[in-house]
Amino acid sequence: MKSKKIILAALCVVILSAGSELYAQTRIRFARGRTSATASGVVGARGTRRYVLGAKQGQQLSGNVSSRNGCVKFTEGSTSMSFTTDSGNNWISVTNYCRSTTSFVLTVSINY
Repeated sequence: MKSKKIILAALCVVILSAGSELYAQTRIRFARGRTSATASGVVGARGTRRYVLGAKQGQQLSGNVSSRNGCVKFTEGSTSMSFTTDSGNNWISVTNYCRSTTSFVLTVSINY
């Protein structure tokens, strides 16, 4: 009975660790008086990173993502994007389309 509990606990840890990248998100904040921000990171093979930022309804948000090997793109499959924001939190996702861990730089701008 005790060994079953240990195995179950270990299995839960593995499942939670494997799924942590799926739910991980980073908040992007614009410095006072600035309309753009840059974030850099690393994303695992075939992995996705989510970013969240606050905005007012109807603002124009645009972004660019770059990586040395060209593997990291917005989840929609391009290296640039633009959309009109909702009020409150807005999410952007970048995905590594290659089979190796890749670093990237994400730059976002918002029209006030």
